[in-house]
Formats: sequence, C-alpha cells, structure tokens
Amino acid sequence: MFLADLSLRRPVLATVTILALVALGITSYFGLGINEWPEVEFPYVAVTIVEPGATPEQVENNIAREVEDAIGQVSGVKHVNSHIQEGVALVFAEFTLETVPATAAQDVRDKLGTIRGKLPTDAQEPVISRFDPSAEPVMSLAVSGSMPLTEITTLVNDDIRKKIESINGVGVVNVLGEQLKEVQIQLDQNKMAAYNLTTLEVMNSLGYENLEAPAGNVTTNDRKISLRTSGKIQKMADFNNIPIAKRGGIQLYIRDIAKVMSGVKDPESISFFQGKPTIGVDIIKQSGSNTVIVADDVRKIVEGLKQTLPEGVSLDIVKDNSVNIRGSVNDVIKTIAEGGILAILTVLLFMGNWRTTIISAIAIPTSIISTFFAMKVLGYTLNMMSLMALSLSVGLLIDDAIVVIENIERHLGMGKSPLVAAKDATSEIGLAVMATTFTLVAVFLPLGMMSGITGKFFKQFGITVVVAVLVSLLVSFTLVPLFSSRYLKQQEEHKARGPLGKFLDWFNRQFEIGQDLYARLLGIVLKNRTKSALIVTLLFFGSLGLIPFLGVSFMPTADTGEFSVVATLDSGLTEPAAAQATKQIEDIIRTYPEVLETYSTIKNDQLNIYVQLKNKAVRKRSSFQIISDLRPKLNALSGIQVALNLKGLMQMGKDVQYSLQGDDLDVLETYAEKAQKILETMPGVTDVSSSYKPGKPEENIKIRSAAAADLGVSTGLVASTLHTLYSGTVINQYREGDHNYDVRLMLDPAQRKTLTGLDKIYVPGGNSTPEGQAMISLDQVTDKVFAPAPSEISRSDRKREIQLSANLANLSLGKFEEKFNPVIQELGLPPGYKFVAGGQSSFMGESFTSMGIALVMGVLFIFFILAAQFESYIDPFSIMFSLPLAIIGAIMALFLANDDFGMMANIGVIMLMGLVTKNAILLIDFAKQQRAQGVERDEALVIAGRTRLRPIIMTSVAMIFGMMPLALGLGQGSESRAPMAHAIIGGVITSTLLTLVVVPLMYSFFDDLRKKFRPSTLMTGKKDLAL
Repeated sequence: MFLADLSLRRPVLATVTILALVALGITSYFGLGINEWPEVEFPYVAVTIVEPGATPEQVENNIAREVEDAIGQVSGVKHVNSHIQEGVALVFAEFTLETVPATAAQDVRDKLGTIRGKLPTDAQEPVISRFDPSAEPVMSLAVSGSMPLTEITTLVNDDIRKKIESINGVGVVNVLGEQLKEVQIQLDQNKMAAYNLTTLEVMNSLGYENLEAPAGNVTTNDRKISLRTSGKIQKMADFNNIPIAKRGGIQLYIRDIAKVMSGVKDPESISFFQGKPTIGVDIIKQSGSNTVIVADDVRKIVEGLKQTLPEGVSLDIVKDNSVNIRGSVNDVIKTIAEGGILAILTVLLFMGNWRTTIISAIAIPTSIISTFFAMKVLGYTLNMMSLMALSLSVGLLIDDAIVVIENIERHLGMGKSPLVAAKDATSEIGLAVMATTFTLVAVFLPLGMMSGITGKFFKQFGITVVVAVLVSLLVSFTLVPLFSSRYLKQQEEHKARGPLGKFLDWFNRQFEIGQDLYARLLGIVLKNRTKSALIVTLLFFGSLGLIPFLGVSFMPTADTGEFSVVATLDSGLTEPAAAQATKQIEDIIRTYPEVLETYSTIKNDQLNIYVQLKNKAVRKRSSFQIISDLRPKLNALSGIQVALNLKGLMQMGKDVQYSLQGDDLDVLETYAEKAQKILETMPGVTDVSSSYKPGKPEENIKIRSAAAADLGVSTGLVASTLHTLYSGTVINQYREGDHNYDVRLMLDPAQRKTLTGLDKIYVPGGNSTPEGQAMISLDQVTDKVFAPAPSEISRSDRKREIQLSANLANLSLGKFEEKFNPVIQELGLPPGYKFVAGGQSSFMGESFTSMGIALVMGVLFIFFILAAQFESYIDPFSIMFSLPLAIIGAIMALFLANDDFGMMANIGVIMLMGLVTKNAILLIDFAKQQRAQGVERDEALVIAGRTRLRPIIMTSVAMIFGMMPLALGLGQGSESRAPMAHAIIGGVITSTLLTLVVVPLMYSFFDDLRKKFRPSTLMTGKKDLAL
C-alpha cells in the first residue's frame, strides 16, 4: 500500500501530517457554534395585512383570497396557508427548499405590489417578512414586582429590551403581557347625539389640533430659516380645550362630549410567572448564531440589570434552551468518551497487550478531533445530529486500526521483523480495509444527501460520519503501521505479567479453542448447505413476524425536563376570566413536587403554559409519567380544552394533525365533527381538538343599500365609525417627558358593552341642510342581525380548512394511522373535499421515503464497491445476501426494548448494511487469497473463517461496547437516541454470528453456479471478466 510504505519510509512526514490535522481540529473545535439542532433555513414568507374592524369573513373575501391568488403565481411556491382573525390576515407561503428565502420574499413583495389596488382602501400596507416555523425563544425572562404593570412595561421597553437587543446574535425580542399607557378620549354617546356630532368631526379636530409639522423655509439676505408649525398638546388636560364644532352658534369642546383620561391599551397578551402577573420577554436568536453564547451574554446582561432594578422588582430567567443544549452536548461527549474507553478495553481483551491497544486507540481521538476541522470548513455546528454522528462513529473509528494491527500481529507470529510485518500485513489487508471503509461511506453519503426538510437535518449527520471514517482509514494506513514497526515486538517477547496478564492469556487461549470449534462448525455447514440455508431462511422470516408488533413513529420523544400545556379558551373571553382559567390549571400543575417553575402566556384565546421540571437525577418520575397523571386532572376542568405536548425534533404541535379542506365551512364543520368523534373514541388517542371555533356572538350591521344611497352614506364610513367607537382608533401621539403615548378616541367603556342606541350614532350624509351637511343616524340606514360568526378562519392552498389534532398515549403513529385512515375513508366526503395528513404524519412519510431511497442507493453502491474489490459481478452477491441478516437482530432488539421503528432505528439499520459488509469482505477477501495460492474452496473458506474470526469478533464487540452508553440512554433527553443504538447492537450480534456461517455458505453456492454456467473458466484457466 502506497500510504503505508510512504509512512514507513518517511515517518516524520506521516506524523506531522496527522498532527497538523489534529492541531487544525483543536483550533476549529473552539470556533464551532453550539446549537440544539442543525441550522436549517426554511424558505417561508409571511404576509400580514390589517383591515381595522373587519370581520374574519370580510378579511377572507377582500384580502386573503386576493393575496393567495397573487402569491400562487410566484415561482417556487409549494403551499399557501392563511390564518384569518378579526381585522387581520396572515398568509404564509412555503417555497421549495431550493428557493433562496431573500429572493422569495422579494418576489412576493413584487407580486403584491400589482394587486394593491384590489385591496380595501382602509387596509394597511402589507408587511412582508421571512418566517421560520421552527423558531422559538432561546430564552424567556419574567419581570414582576410590587410596581404597577404599566410602570414595569415602561421599564422593560426603555431599559431591559434595548440592552438585550444590543447583544450580538439576538434577532427579535418580544414583550408579552404589556400594559401600555395611553391617553383615552372617551366619547359620551348621549352628549354626541344631543349635539348632533359625528365621530368623524371629533377625529378631524384631534388630528388638526395636536399637530407639529414643517411649514417650509424663509430666505433672508444671507440665510435660510426653517419654519415649523407647532400645535402639540403640552399637558394632558389641554385635550379638554380642543374645539370641535359649532352648534347653534355655540363652540363645542372635547370637554363637552368626552372624558380625557390616562388609560391602558387593551392588552394583546397576558403573562404569568409562578401564578403571578408578569411582563414576559421572549428572546429569539439570529439565524446562524451560537445559542449557548447568546444565552451566556443574556445572562451577563441580566445579572447587571438586577443591580439597577427598582426596589421590589425582580428579573427571572424562566426558560433557557442553552441549559438543555449544554446537557445534551455534554451527555453525548460523555457517551463518546465512555464508548471509546469500552472499545479500547475490547482491543486489550483480544490483543492481550498494551502496545497494540494504545496504537489502535490512537485512531479514535485522532479521527474525532480531525473531524472538527472538516465541520468548521463545511460550516457545521456542534449539535445533536453532528455529535450523535461522532458518538455513533466511536465503534467504527477503531475498526480499521483493529484489522490492520491484528494482521500485523499475525505476521509477527510468523517470525517476521516488525518493519517487514507492518509492511506485508498492511499490503495484504489494504484493499480489503479500503473496501470496508468505502462501504460505510456508501451507506452514509446518501444519508447526507437526502432531499426535503429531513435531508437538511440529517446532512450534518451523514457527512460527519463519512469524514470521521475516512480520517480513521488514513490513520490506519499511516500511524498504525508506523508505530507498529517501531514499538511492537515478536509475540514471545511481550508476554503479559500479573493477574491481568494471566487473565488475558487465559481469555486468548479460550478464544483459540473457540476458533477451532468455529472451523469445525463451518466445515459441517459447508457439507450440509441446503439444511443450513433452510435454517437461516426460517430464522429470517421468523424475525419478520415480529414486525407487526413494532410500532412505527417519526422521532422518539425524550425526557428533556420540560413540557407545555396548551389550552384553547372560549372565544372572546375577558381578561379576568382568562386569568382565572390560567390559575385553575397552574394550581393543579404546581401540586406536583417535580415541578420547578411555570410560565404562562395568553394570546388570541390560546393559553400556553411552559412547565420546567426539576433535574432528571432528583426526580422519581419521568416527564411521561407526570403528563400521564396530569392529563385526566386537567381534562376534568369544565370549559377548557387542554393538550400536553413534549418537545421533539421537527415536532410543532401535537402528535397527530389532519386537515379537512373544502369550500363550504358548514360542510367542513359537519365532517370535522364526525372525524373528531372518531378520534375521541379511539384507544390511546388523547387531547383531541378542532381548530374550528363557532366564534363569539356577533351583531352584524347590515346596511340598507337603497336608504344609504338616498342619504349619501358610504359603507366604509359606517365601518370606520363603529370601529373607532367600539375598538378605538389611535389619532396621534402625546409626548410627556421622554415618552410618547398613543391618543385613542373611543366610546365610554360603560357604553361599549352593548350595541344599542344606533339612533345616537351619527355619520355625515351626502345631502346639505341650512346648517350645513346633513347628520344621519345609523338606525336610518342599518339593521342589526345577531348571529354567531367564526372568530378565525384557516385556509390551505386556497381552500378553507379545519384542522384536527391529537396526542398519542402508548400508541405509535403507525398503529394509529392503520386504524384511523380506513375509518376516515368511510365518511364519504363530497367531491372537492379531502383529508390531508400533516404534522408528524407528513414528516414521517417524506422522511421514510427519503430514507428508503438512501438505503437503496447505499446497497447499490455497496455492490459497486464489492464488484470493484473482487473484480467480479458474482462474488458480491454472496455478501449481499448477508445484508438481511442484520435486520433479524435489529427487529429483535427493538422488540425487546419496546422501541418504535422510527428515524433513529432506520439510521441504525442503514448503518448495519455497512457493518455486515465490512465483516464479509474481510472473510471473502482472505478466502480468495487462499484460493489464488491453490487451496481448495471449502478449505480456503474454513481457513479464512478461522483466521479472520478474531478481527471480525473484535470489531463487532468494539462496536457493541461503543454503542452501549448510547443504548442505556441515561442522560437527560437521551431516550431519543437509544433506539438507534438498540438496532445497531441487535443487528451486529446476529449479523456477526450468522455472517460467519452464511457468507461462506452463499459464496460456495454462487461459486458452484459460476462453474455450472461458465465451465470455460475451469478448462482454459483464464478468468472470465464477468464473473
């Protein structure tokens, strides 16, 4: 081998080359970002358009449909979803992953510009932004105390928020539960009617009087002087003196028809910390920034702020994602270390001396550290996927070194000098070792090149493994033969001493006995091939019988020490009622001794309670057990629909999400109700909910078109008048000290409770009277119609939709779909209506398809590598038939561990394809070498089996022990990674044992097949290139 020969001839060059990679790796490690998951840039664009006072149906018809049609014409759009509430339309465009997000946002902006004239005149300008559906706060703060919340809000906005926004890496800071001061001008409906005044007149007067604007310039002989009109109100009491209009020759002022008060803006959200009202601060990091560094910087700012806060005000960190990230990263690093130590001890056990063990062990740290350099170059971070790849690689990294050094030891046993043994042994095994490594590359490279969102997440996983095993191959061909030639001695010169040495000698003697027994067993198998093949076939198909007992899921959930409670409150619930509902739930949650903190927010009729549990080490119950016990207690609360969710990869919302799509909302409601009842009666299905809300009772103001036309009253003026009176309209701002406050015109709160007295609300008409413009009361042109209306409307791909969602308890997603999908098909949806699976079901289908393609590509490239290695199209099949043997153990291990077959288990199975091939290559390659020296086929197979048994068993045991810490899943959140290790350990055990028998068996079958159909090879002695 060129690399081995070069290393033996130029040892300094080989050593400094590896040292350079290690040095680059160490330097790169400290520059790697740390995040929970790989940074994935989602090509989503959000469009927000506000139309004050419009009902959800009006917003849908006048805005959402127009925007959807326009965005649907943009290149690269995959899906368009809309969420519509009173006065606002949120339209989300999902683009293909190949689309550049910045380009997508600009294309949407350009397209919306062409339809601006079609939107309502009172609609505000569209706000277009890039949207990340997976973005969540990396940290949440709670500011509370004895001060009024209005003053705490000012403190947060003036001081805390600004300092946090200045931190490098912080993207968005959202303040929840704000109590914003404002100046409220509360109109008296009766006085307005008595003076025959319109709301429009009051609005115009406020706008004209409280005004400051540039008035141009005056040019003198030598200078230019700027003019400015200043009419800003200096004191709040001065609002009372603003003139409005004259009636009967009498000047009317604000004080005659309204009260001027310091009030609080209706809160958009409410927040609580530990059951007490608080101002919440959610911190979202910039894309690509280091979560841990951002969190550390925020903590430093928080500590400094605590020293300057007013007395009685506290600032608490209620949520910090970096804590779990640190814990998970440290747990994986610990797993890597433990797995490496166990793998090294395995080498010591089989090789029997420290020198060979240390030389082999060099491959693990060298490969891992060097991989950090490649990760830095590729722009990767230290996250769960890349670190999981390294932990998975521990057992692989030592494999090549084990095979090479074991062969060197064998050659030393032949009496060769260390230098000659290192050269000959590496040359003999070199191509086989390269082939075994390339088979691993063949199965992991397609994994790193998968398409879709799943591919984006698993790219770093697959490529990191590929880089690590390639570096380990380099080490095996450079440092291992180099150090072996310098530090190993002939076997009789390094007999171990002491109790440990005696044990190792005893173990190796027993292993040699095992080698002899295996050789005899293999001889029997080769003489009874049909029976042996039948036994293996029955074993394989017998293991397949366990598949129906395995659940199928997307990603396993883990105990991360946190969960959320999501409750849908009745539409239109008042702030005190919502606070009372929150208190009911929080009081129940805090009865659990495992609960550390609760942080609650209410927004848009939805309550979210973040529950932080105590550390896993001090808890007696897992988060799964706590949720299972808590769920029935919360469901017993009347009038509250509750769901309990665990955090997981690509899991946004509940376990099960279905969308019922169509045009008619009544039809959708009918079938959604039927489907919901089906879900509620299914065992194992919990937290069933529907996105459809009948809505708060709504009094529709129907305009009598003929009467309005006769009196010159416009629909828009009626809508804006009612919106101003009942929701309030911000006219301008009032400055007091260093703060600006909104000036809101509204109806007196006591008169806002009911929509009565339309005869006392006036709008200007189109006709004139002797006193000026005619004043028309609304009861002359409108009728009141009392009817419930939807408080929000959801749309998907230009169709209305109702979403059904649920969580699963002791039921896998695959088992659920088997039961639910056939039943839902029997509902008989009308033409134009359909059920669409979303959430994890959608991800699982896409991911399993990508995994299947990656597996097929991996197996195909394994065949190409084997064909190139053996220069034959037939020999690879003797190895390929051994691939299913790994599935036997994987299925059994998953069944015994009570794991679902999900993404992690799938990765384990894919990896097994490479591991099985590694062992088979070592065996067949040596057998072919023996046959080339004239040894009879069956004898060559027995010799190869006996000779290669030690490296095969060593690498397999090293892999098993390397995976053991991962399989035990002892760290916080490690449950999600355990199924992968279970599948690998089970598959390695069965595949190793069966490969040692089945591969020689299949080789002999295919060799006979070749003799039968191509006898010319035997007669002429020439090799047939096709075989």
